[in-house]
Amino acid sequence: MGYRSGKKQPIPARLGLSEIILVVFLLLLPALAVPADNSGKRTILFGVIPRFNPHVMYEYYQPLMDYLSRTTPYRFELRLGRTYKEAIADLEKGVTGVAYLGGATYTLARHRFGARALVKPLNAQGRPTYRCCFIVRNDSPIRTIADIKGKTVAFGARRSTTGSLIPRYMLAGAGVTPCQLKDVRNLHNHEEVARAVLKGIYEVGAVKDVVAWKYQRQGLRIIAMSEELPNAPIAAGPTLPEDAERALTKALLSINGNNPEGRAALADLGPELRHGFVRARDEDYDFLYNKIISIPKGCGIRCHASNPFLEK
Repeated sequence: MGYRSGKKQPIPARLGLSEIILVVFLLLLPALAVPADNSGKRTILFGVIPRFNPHVMYEYYQPLMDYLSRTTPYRFELRLGRTYKEAIADLEKGVTGVAYLGGATYTLARHRFGARALVKPLNAQGRPTYRCCFIVRNDSPIRTIADIKGKTVAFGARRSTTGSLIPRYMLAGAGVTPCQLKDVRNLHNHEEVARAVLKGIYEVGAVKDVVAWKYQRQGLRIIAMSEELPNAPIAAGPTLPEDAERALTKALLSINGNNPEGRAALADLGPELRHGFVRARDEDYDFLYNKIISIPKGCGIRCHASNPFLEK
């Protein structure tokens, strides 16, 4: 059976609540995001792809907006993309000046309209990398990727690096094609995938490592991890002023976890951001673009009607 996106097949009713929360949260966001500012600072909208549910994203990323607004001559305001596609389009059109994208969405933005990678976060080991994880319930008999044949699998958004692109290649590397799976569904974000597996709606899920570790404490188990991948960059769009780009980059690179002020600033950030930042290079993500353009060849052309990453 081939991949089926949420647009073509409705998500089970038990997961419908997240869609309702998303709509309500986005309607309320202008009132919640950033307090009124009378300092005369220019406002820059900071885009974020929907990695998590809206409440979690606001909790993780609003402290970053507060930090940047305190330490630069600009006021940064959070804008949550409803979809990966929307987040890319907002950056291209100048609705957002800068965005925290995924690796795959960044490389598409770079090739389409010249987005520029500025910085990328470090992990707890001080490396600018992360991994994709396949997860199952603790009571599952599934032990390896090869065991996934004939099972139901939940992926993340269709344009997600660790929710969709990398899992495809991990399956292919283990000799498992999408056609050999009982059912594959693309859900909205990593948290939704983890909860669906935890509830037994799907037998297997693919998520980024920080989500896998979070849900290990709640009853999930990791059966496979990808190679190290470059952490996703904070990227500048074509309309971001050069002064703002320099100020943002300097503010993030100057956070020093070795002093009390730096530790306090990092502690407020989401788990994927709280270990500091290093400069990002555009070429760090070239291999992801090569994977994107070779999806039909790498994943089995009979199982894909189209390449979701290249669709506009």
